[in-house]
Amino acid sequence: MTTIVPKALRHKDFRQSRLAGAGEGAHYPQMLPIRTRKRSARAGLVTALFAFACAFPVGAAELIAKDLRVQLESSKASTTPQPPRIAVVGRALAGCAPQLDRAVLDGNDLSIALKKSPQNNCAKAWVPFYLRVDAAANAIAPLPPGQVYRIRVYSTDHGTTSLLAFALLDANTANAAPTPESGLWWSEASTDTGAASAGNGASIELQDGRLAVSLLGFGETGAATWYFGTAQPKGRVARVPLLQLANGDPPFAPLGNQPSAQPGPRIELEFLSPSRARAYLVRNDGGRDVEVRALTLSRSRFANGPVSANWTGQWVLVPDDGGAPRSFEFAAAGSQDSENFHLTDATGDARLDCRLENGTDHPDLCTLSAAAAVLADFDQVGLDHLAGRTSGGARVTLMRVPR
Repeated sequence: MTTIVPKALRHKDFRQSRLAGAGEGAHYPQMLPIRTRKRSARAGLVTALFAFACAFPVGAAELIAKDLRVQLESSKASTTPQPPRIAVVGRALAGCAPQLDRAVLDGNDLSIALKKSPQNNCAKAWVPFYLRVDAAANAIAPLPPGQVYRIRVYSTDHGTTSLLAFALLDANTANAAPTPESGLWWSEASTDTGAASAGNGASIELQDGRLAVSLLGFGETGAATWYFGTAQPKGRVARVPLLQLANGDPPFAPLGNQPSAQPGPRIELEFLSPSRARAYLVRNDGGRDVEVRALTLSRSRFANGPVSANWTGQWVLVPDDGGAPRSFEFAAAGSQDSENFHLTDATGDARLDCRLENGTDHPDLCTLSAAAAVLADFDQVGLDHLAGRTSGGARVTLMRVPR
């Protein structure tokens, strides 16, 4: 069994990075992921994937491994949450599978460094390999269960550090995850991912448990372009390979030509709520991930005015246990400030109180009450539906009635 070198946590620079808490930069100092960089509005989100060269050399990394995937190992059934167990799988030259150099956990960011096998008799054929990242050797504490982890795998060959792979993993897929609302999602500014990419966004559709994503942005010349892909979400995350269609017929030309599909970037999504997601655009070159761009996507209504106006209208409270539904007509905000707003029921004595997530226009918690009694708390807040529990613990959904 491969273990993680305890020395990693005693590294002076790593202690400093932990104290600094520098977000994307708060990883092992020799394994810094590519930072989010600000772009002009015209360059846009997609241009960021291709406009500048990879910061790391390709050759050294290819000698170690390619086509890497990070995955959760299956664990025995248990009544209590168990620490996740992680493995790196991929292809390496026969007889020279890479070895684990070190691993560093910083919040929800896990950096894994691989080093070249000491064997010198590598064959030219690429063969599968499996490498377990064992956190039980006291190099890092066992990974807390129930979290979404951002994992970066690096090569430390020839004295250089090169990105090999990026992945999002949800270590608690058993619990209910936010159900993303179908519609248009747009890039927005966030303290986690930086400034918004103006004019860029995505179309997200969920049907029968399968996700369809269209990425809307700009190419290297500034012309509008889009990519499309589908995937099966795994808990709160989804890994969506994207394709770009080309050489098709224009709208007013005779139909008949079949467009060709060209590989595009990959988008990895972490759904924070039914209407907000943290997205990572990943560029792959020759079997290894060479660049990662983080951004925040949100689904917002076209209405102007106060934030609370997005939740006015007719709503129906639907218990999951088949109980009787209840209707509400939420009118204009009774009050609103930078942290909270509440809506009153025009047809009764109910009210909906919502708390805005710090620095955003999106509620992260809402409470529905009537006659001073709490009916339900909602921790999954979307534009068209809110999911939560009653005061007795039963699941319940508040759904907008279309007009």
